[in-house]
Amino acid sequence: MTAVEIPFRLYSGNLVVVKATVGAIKNVNMIVDTGTNPSAISKELAIRLKLTGRSVSLETLNGPIQAQSLTVSDIQLGSFHVSALRVLAQDFATMERNLGVSIGGIVGLDILGAGPFTIDYQKKTVIFGAAAALRNAVPLASTAPFLTARATVNGQQLRLLLDSGTRELLVFRGRLQTAPREAHLDRTSSVFTTGGSAQLSWLRTMVSLGTSDLGAHKVAIAESDADLGIDGLLGLAGMGFHRVSFDFEKRHFSWE
Repeated sequence: MTAVEIPFRLYSGNLVVVKATVGAIKNVNMIVDTGTNPSAISKELAIRLKLTGRSVSLETLNGPIQAQSLTVSDIQLGSFHVSALRVLAQDFATMERNLGVSIGGIVGLDILGAGPFTIDYQKKTVIFGAAAALRNAVPLASTAPFLTARATVNGQQLRLLLDSGTRELLVFRGRLQTAPREAHLDRTSSVFTTGGSAQLSWLRTMVSLGTSDLGAHKVAIAESDADLGIDGLLGLAGMGFHRVSFDFEKRHFSWE
């Protein structure tokens, strides 16, 4: 796989947005999200492309919802492209209002998992087809349907989804044992997903990834009983990572 370098713009401190061509439509803003599988396009873009699909059940943090599954003829990022890809049609209106930019879809793991890739938050580039040799590394606990790694949070072993689309380290309710009044509920904060929103509590505690100590971090505890085979989400930019790399041949995630 030939390496392809794509520039991106960063929104909300963590969302990687690249320009893509979807079908015959150029300059579509797409979010690169390692925590999404399958990829998605906006309902508006599906209408413009005259696509129709079938209803499928989608698991979210707030339980299963119904979504439309469609086939896109081609999605192209620079010279990197995929053909005849099955995607979901989603409503990004709330996200667009919050970000102040149009969103045509999400580049998920079904595209990203085609080969190694690196996200460089300092240079603001995504490199498809190349895994950089970075200072710290941890084995991937799984690569499908999600990229996960083992972490220690508040002294407890957790399996976390490596999620470029999440701002913070987020753990689901009941997965992290805390003492009374150790975590405080913030009624003004919540996490928004395809399936709705979940209220958050917060805990500041020590975090490590593999044998690497990441120091003290603010951890969000979501009032959600999601049954996705994981204990939570590890936001990449929010952890202070400057570059991250996924190597599927060596089955490891690296960062610095």
